[in-house]
Amino acid sequence: SRLRFVRLEVPTVSEIICDSCEEGLPAVTWCMECENSLCNDCNYAHKRMNAFKSHVTVAVEELTKNPSLILSSTPERAEACKSHSKQPLDLYCRTCSNLICRDCTLKDHPRETHDFAFVGEVVDEEREKIKEVTASLKGLIERMRTGVKRIEECEEEVDMRSEERRLKK
Repeated sequence: SRLRFVRLEVPTVSEIICDSCEEGLPAVTWCMECENSLCNDCNYAHKRMNAFKSHVTVAVEELTKNPSLILSSTPERAEACKSHSKQPLDLYCRTCSNLICRDCTLKDHPRETHDFAFVGEVVDEEREKIKEVTASLKGLIERMRTGVKRIEECEEEVDMRSEERRLKK
């Protein structure tokens, strides 16, 4: 759905039809939470329903003028677990190297045999590891540059001495 706004060719307003009904009517708004385009009737219903009252909608015209708006404003949501009624995959099992939901921890990934943490914590840990490795690599690269420079200097000196010996003969 939101791919239509971030592809290379941004669709025109008339190309975007309502995702919420089968009428094929042109969309007038985009729900940032549902990631669906809405026609006038569906937009009206969407605003009236208690479950959707907090949802932010943006005029489709605005999105076609500024497609980056959809990327910056769409809330990040965890993928849903296929095994447990679409529970969010908000944990990472280090033992299995898999994203899991909280229900997964009860049966398939018990704490006694599996090490898991919230995805956000794991991301922060991995980010720190990447920073450490990057710093280490920068140091290694600098030492290699110094080594290459020394080799080049030695090579120049060997060439110079070789040239001096050749001229003495």
